[in-house]
Amino acid sequence: MKIIFSPTKKMIQDEDLAPKTTPVFLSKTETLLEKLRGMSAEQLQRMYRCNDKILAENMKRIETMNLHENLSPALFSYSGLAFQHLSATSLCQDELDYLQEHFRILSGFYGVLKPMDGITPYRLEMLSVFPDGSNLYDYWN
Repeated sequence: MKIIFSPTKKMIQDEDLAPKTTPVFLSKTETLLEKLRGMSAEQLQRMYRCNDKILAENMKRIETMNLHENLSPALFSYSGLAFQHLSATSLCQDELDYLQEHFRILSGFYGVLKPMDGITPYRLEMLSVFPDGSNLYDYWN
């Protein structure tokens, strides 16, 4: 059985627990990051559909983002309602091992994530459309 979650907009960075694996599509994530870095503030705001405060926060995030350092395990990085109810911090090692094999997170930025894949906070929804008209459904197809 596979358990599939969607990511949440709310994220935390907790470096207390080291990630054990690397996202399988990290090279595609690096390509997406470069695409985001090449966009203007207006283009990002249109794509994100956000206010100026959220735009500024995410522009800084994009500018300084490092996909290889200061990472948190994906399971502990999302803080939305479904992840709160999963309560990853209360799971024992056997349960975490089970989730590592059977649980996946479908991310617009990273593609498919395992629970212990190292990630950094980001904002990129699957519904996002880039200025050239491309979208993440086609990208991750």
